[in-house]
Amino acid sequence: MTLSAQEIALVVARWSRDFCGAFLRKAISPKAEDRIALEFYGAPAEAFVEIVLAPKWCRLCRIDSKPEAAEEPHPFVMLLRREAVGMRLEDVRQVNGDRVVALDFANRDRRGSLVCELLSRHGNLFWTDGDGLIAGSFHPNRSQRRLLVPGQPYASPAPHPSAEQALTRFPDDEHLEKSIAVHYAAAEADGGREEERIALARTVRKARERHEKLAANLERDRAKAEEAERVQLMAHVLQANLKRVPRGASKVDLFDFEGTPLAIPLDPSRDAASNMTRLFEKAKRLRRAAPRIGERTRENETVIEALAAIAAVIERADADGLAAARVEIARLFPGLLPKPAAGGRGELERLPFHAIGIAAGRMARVGRSAADNDTLTLRFARPDDLWLHVRGEAGSHVVVPLGRGEEPTQEMLVDAAHLAAFFSKAKERSDVEVTYTRRRYVQKPKGAPPGGVRLLREKTIFLKMEPARIARLLGRDIS
Repeated sequence: MTLSAQEIALVVARWSRDFCGAFLRKAISPKAEDRIALEFYGAPAEAFVEIVLAPKWCRLCRIDSKPEAAEEPHPFVMLLRREAVGMRLEDVRQVNGDRVVALDFANRDRRGSLVCELLSRHGNLFWTDGDGLIAGSFHPNRSQRRLLVPGQPYASPAPHPSAEQALTRFPDDEHLEKSIAVHYAAAEADGGREEERIALARTVRKARERHEKLAANLERDRAKAEEAERVQLMAHVLQANLKRVPRGASKVDLFDFEGTPLAIPLDPSRDAASNMTRLFEKAKRLRRAAPRIGERTRENETVIEALAAIAAVIERADADGLAAARVEIARLFPGLLPKPAAGGRGELERLPFHAIGIAAGRMARVGRSAADNDTLTLRFARPDDLWLHVRGEAGSHVVVPLGRGEEPTQEMLVDAAHLAAFFSKAKERSDVEVTYTRRRYVQKPKGAPPGGVRLLREKTIFLKMEPARIARLLGRDIS
C-alpha cells in the first residue's frame, strides 16, 4: 500500500519545517528501480531523501545515507541535474490534499517545481518551469484524462474521494520517516521475494509437467518393448508358413506352435520373406530398447522427485532458500532459468553450498570447500538448523534448515548423514560415524583453520553407506 494522503501530509509538514531554505546538492538515480534520491544541504537541515514510484510502494521520506547509484542515471535525473541542482528549496506543498507533492525551487534567474504524483500504479514525477509548463517526466504520460507531455501546462489530478478518510499507520513523532523507510524496505523485500517465489514455482511446475509427460511416453514405450516376445513369435510363425502368405496381404491369420490362432499384420508392399525379416528386426529393436527405457524411467523419476523437493522448498523458503533453489534448478536444468545480462539484476550469486533435496521435501545445504563451510555454518545457518559432519575426517558441513523446535525425521537425518559422508574423505568406507547437532551448539574457535569448529553438544549416527540412497540424492549412479 502506498503512503496515504494523511501520511504524506505528515511528511510534507516535516520537509517544510526542515528543508525550506536548503539547497539541492545532488540528484541521484539509485540502483533500485522506479525511484530517485535527492541530497539537501545548508540551513536548516541536511539529508538524503528518497521519492519512490514503484507500484504499491509509492512514498517519500528521508533515508539514512546515499543509496547505491545505478550504472546509468535515469534521463529524468539528468534533467534534474541540469535544471534543479544548485537551486534553493522555497516550499514543499501537498496539492489538493491528495497524494501529490510539489517541491518548489528557485534561484536568482529562474524557478521550477518537482511534482511528485505518488499514485500507486500511475505514479510519476514531473519537472515544470516557472510558467508551469512540463519540461520532462520520469515515465511517459500515464494519465488517460490529462495531457502530461513536455511543453504542455501541468494539470494536477482530481482529488481522490477517499483521500481525507485515509488512515495513518505511522506514529506522528520524530521517528516518522524512519518508520516509513523501515516499513517499506521490509515490504519491498517481501514483495520481491514473493515475486521470486511465484516465478520459481512456475518454472518448477512447467519442468515437472514436461517430465511427467515424458514419464507417460516412457510408459507407452515400455509397453511396446514388452511386445518383443510376441513379435518374435509372429516372425517364427511366419517363417514356418511363408508359402501360405498371399502376396499383397495386409494381414494373415495363422496358428502358433501351440495351435492358438494368431493374427500377423503385414506390409502389403513386401513379400512374405521380407515381412518375416522385418518382424525379426523389430523384435530385436524392442529387446534392445527395454533396458534403456527402464534406465530413462528411473532417471526421470529421480528428476520428478527432485522437482517435487524443490517445489516444497520454494513454497516456504526465505531469501537464502530461494537463492539456493535457483542454484539447484540451474544445476539440474541448465538453461531452464532465463540467463541474466552480465552484471544485471537477478544474476545468480555464487553460493557457498550445494543445495540437494532430501526426505520430507527439505533441501540440505552442503559446503563446497573448507572456507565455504565457515560461510555456510556461520552466516547462512540459523540456530535451530540441523548441522552434520563426519567425525574425525575432513569434509563438508551439511545444514538442513528447520523451524524453531522442529525435530528432523529419521529419513531426513539419514539422508543428510549420507551427504556428509559422501562429501568427505570417508566416502569410500562402508561404515561411517557422522556427528550432528543444532547450529546453535557449533562454535568457531579463534585461530581455527577454515572449516574447523568446536561442538558444545553433539550426537552420533553410525551409518552403513547405501549407494542406492546416494544415487537417489545426487540423481546419478555412483557405482
